[in-house]
Amino acid sequence: MKIPALMYHDVVERGQADASGFPGGAAAHYKLDVAEFDTHLEALAASGSRFAAVTDTFVAAAGNGLLTFDDGGASAVAVAAALTRRGMIGHFLITTARIGQQGFVSAADVVALHSAGHVVGSHSHTHPAEISRLSMAELEREWQQSVDILSALLGAPVTVASVPGGFYSRQVAQAAAAAGIRYLLTSEPTVRTQVVDGCLILGRYTLWRGMPAQRALDLALGSGVARQHQWLAWNLKKLLKRWARPLYRWVRRTLLERSRPSAGN
Repeated sequence: MKIPALMYHDVVERGQADASGFPGGAAAHYKLDVAEFDTHLEALAASGSRFAAVTDTFVAAAGNGLLTFDDGGASAVAVAAALTRRGMIGHFLITTARIGQQGFVSAADVVALHSAGHVVGSHSHTHPAEISRLSMAELEREWQQSVDILSALLGAPVTVASVPGGFYSRQVAQAAAAAGIRYLLTSEPTVRTQVVDGCLILGRYTLWRGMPAQRALDLALGSGVARQHQWLAWNLKKLLKRWARPLYRWVRRTLLERSRPSAGN
């Protein structure tokens, strides 16, 4: 089974990166401005592809894909409305410890997303910096607490989740499966899937600030070499994470902070 999935985060007004989601330059790198995001949606809508829920039986059919939004930033409400207008379904993965905090969705927002027909899932409870380094007991608490909070709000089971920070491991998947997750989204840029303890593991292609709509379209459809480029870059970073983890994190944080747009840009 091959399923193309795109990973977005927050959508903000230009120069207002901290208005939604996690603050700071590293997080801002993945936040598109409103006009930029709109061009992405227009291109995707015009492609003829269907962007549906991962739980839909036809999602793996040719031309169908997933749109996912990590963190649970306050912009999720406006993003969901933009998707609904175009007949698209979004997957909103919520960091449950942040519900109701400044820049994040409220409990009422979470319910509204679900009521509008979008998929609400977990992005862990606290968004650990490196979730794959947690013990199995800690992993199980992260997923179970998040799932319990969301299920109580929605009055329905929560079966979809995404891994924070891209730090996936088999134990992360096993703990998610134990919490009732049946679809786990990673940050690995691939359309290939696998199953761990009854949980379907899906990769995603990342979109970030300044990425043109054509690139989003190429990643969704598999046209050009966009997927291959992202796969190569991701695997190079994977090696750095494994063998030079502290250095990798410091360099990445420093570069992203320096690239953060100012309020006047």
